[in-house]
Amino acid sequence: MKKFTKLSMMAIFFVVALSMSSVSVFAAKKVLRSTWAWPTYIDPAVGSDNSSASALVNLYDTLVFPDKAGNPIPHVAKSWKSSTDGKTWTFNLRKGIKFHDGTELTAKDVKFSMDRMVAIGQGYAFLFAGKGISTTASGKYTVIFKFKKAFGPFLTTLYRFSILNENLVMRHLKKPGAHGKLGDYGKKFLLTNDAGSGPYKAMTANDSWHYFCCLQKTLRKFLESDLNLLLVS
Repeated sequence: MKKFTKLSMMAIFFVVALSMSSVSVFAAKKVLRSTWAWPTYIDPAVGSDNSSASALVNLYDTLVFPDKAGNPIPHVAKSWKSSTDGKTWTFNLRKGIKFHDGTELTAKDVKFSMDRMVAIGQGYAFLFAGKGISTTASGKYTVIFKFKKAFGPFLTTLYRFSILNENLVMRHLKKPGAHGKLGDYGKKFLLTNDAGSGPYKAMTANDSWHYFCCLQKTLRKFLESDLNLLLVS
């Protein structure tokens, strides 16, 4: 009976504490998000767990982004179209989007990012595996994806396709590596650094945690929050 009483009291305490915690979070004017997982992978071609996904969506930008109903809306891509057979997708990019180092995001960065994700074959690469995807930068602000056969959910899979700064990654290749002339494809560098254009950037990283600082107010419409700090452990 005593054991049962102790367990009951612990359960009640947990429920009350959880309720109070929820109330304080929703009552606050600002949101501090903290998630625990080790390691948190901030490489878009590697990370896919909850902690990594929470970091990637804030460090990087994607071609399209979901609205609150889950439908794709323009983000880096201002418009797109598909061929009548559904095998070719053409995206027109916004001009003037800057990576964290101040350089402009262009079609070649999109191509590099997709080629890299497919080649590494980890993280969210499974979304594009076996589709025979090829990517072409057709001009500075136009990118074309071609498939061997029609791939209906392509737009929604792009929610998980983060765009990397090609030049930055290429300057930090470690050789030799599993990818021939590309060495490690920048995997070591991207363990503790970001190469993105999102509203947050990696400020400090060590063996136990990553800290991300806000560059500007978040553009993530579904969050509807004024986020000033993100901590991912």
